[in-house]
Amino acid sequence: MPTTHLSVLGLDVQRVVTPLEAADVDADRVRLVRDEADPEQGRDPDDCTPGAPRASARAAKAVSERLAGRGTLDEARLPFTASFEELYAATADLLREAAADGDVRVNLSGAPPQVAAAFYAARTALVDGGDLDRGTVSLLAIPATDRPDLAAIDDLRTLVADVEAASDAFAEFRRVADGPAAAAVARPLRIALSDLRDALAEASGESRPSRRSRPNSRVGRPAGARGARSGGDSPLGAMSSYVGRAREQLADLVESEAPRPDPEDTRDPNAVLDALDGWLDAESRLLASVEDDPRELVGRFRTSCEARFGKFEDRATIELFESLDRFEAHLDAYLDARSQLSAAAAPVAERTADLSERATAAATSLSELDESGPATGESGLELDAHALSPLGDLEAAVLSVLVAGPPRSRPRTRRAVAAELRERAEHHGIVAGARDEETWSAFDSFCVGVARDSVTGDRFEKRLSNALAPRLDVAVEGLAANGFVTTRERERGRDALEPTDAGRLWASTTDWESFRETVVDDLLRDCVERDEGVADA
Repeated sequence: MPTTHLSVLGLDVQRVVTPLEAADVDADRVRLVRDEADPEQGRDPDDCTPGAPRASARAAKAVSERLAGRGTLDEARLPFTASFEELYAATADLLREAAADGDVRVNLSGAPPQVAAAFYAARTALVDGGDLDRGTVSLLAIPATDRPDLAAIDDLRTLVADVEAASDAFAEFRRVADGPAAAAVARPLRIALSDLRDALAEASGESRPSRRSRPNSRVGRPAGARGARSGGDSPLGAMSSYVGRAREQLADLVESEAPRPDPEDTRDPNAVLDALDGWLDAESRLLASVEDDPRELVGRFRTSCEARFGKFEDRATIELFESLDRFEAHLDAYLDARSQLSAAAAPVAERTADLSERATAAATSLSELDESGPATGESGLELDAHALSPLGDLEAAVLSVLVAGPPRSRPRTRRAVAAELRERAEHHGIVAGARDEETWSAFDSFCVGVARDSVTGDRFEKRLSNALAPRLDVAVEGLAANGFVTTRERERGRDALEPTDAGRLWASTTDWESFRETVVDDLLRDCVERDEGVADA
């Protein structure tokens, strides 16, 4: 007999395709059950609205690609967000249609809670009404072993994009800072160095050295700069060369009685200026720390000039040392700026590199989520009994309280849960009290105290109600997110909580008396052991 596999599409992929890929289910026909409001098949997910619509489109595209070639593949649509009555009617019609061709296997792994509840209720009604044999329609699910939060995934996707944009912006900033900006900041220092060359040439009675004699220098300067004039332009230029040579000879005589500096270090100040020029060419990057301190070269130059011209007080000598002072001032400002900028840029660059690596890893994880969805699991589960959605201990206790009476505010819900736990503690206290006291555990002793002393019981219930407040908020948000609970706005008083159709179906198909022996007992023990204040009450 042919078998039809109905895969309800949610936001995950792996749990939808696992039964077919693992060959746990042999299907002659695969139908993807989608929400009527979902984007049309084949639409590019990037064109959809961010958040759940885009994730849903990605999941539909990935499932279609993964299941392509596995027999007949088509779609069916259900009104996921309609009223429960309308959704139930459409689901029952779909099951009748599919069962007319043979057996039906329904994978509810990716189904929203209200859709899973509709399938469960429709299957039960069709079987109980005699329309279908019990084995004709089978419900199965693959429990999630990992379920990342969709809002967190969307925030992470946005964060990755922001980090990538910031990294690109910082890379462009570094390019400009170490390129055009560095050249502009270094320009005053280059002009000061060129002026210093002019002043040295004039003090020595020489014409300004040409570029060819100084291959490492950069002479480009604006018109009217001080270094534009040269001793060779003066009417007394011819005599200046003789004066320069006389100064050299006189400097040798003056220095003859003093310890002579190393000629390699001090006798050629132009060589020192060439070294400064080379340093500036190699070091003109604003965001990099200074590797070689040029102040030693400047000190060497000053020592050389003092040895040569220190005994003279003519205009050229005075201008030489003033030019040297100006150059040193520009150099100090340049080095200080470099130091400050590199110190500020280093941690930013390091942090940006670290964030870029983490963003790359996150982008890889997001790509995997696009292919597998936000929930993963491997082993299948037959839904012979009710197992629409796994609930936590406190969630189950809250839902049982809400379906047992009228809508309640959060404080009233919390007090009702605390009363339920106190009643369970008294039960355990009565059972333990009938045994020998030596056999009591710490938990039994606590429950006996609650059962035998009403004051202790009242204090326990009050303190437990206060202790449950933050945990109750988390449980209610989880129930609301999964479609089991909704909030009713009241004109007066606090808004009330009430169960949805899915929540009522959960209660009607759950054996509460046996369920409370596990869920409520676990929650009670957790509260007693977790809150030392409650245990001491």
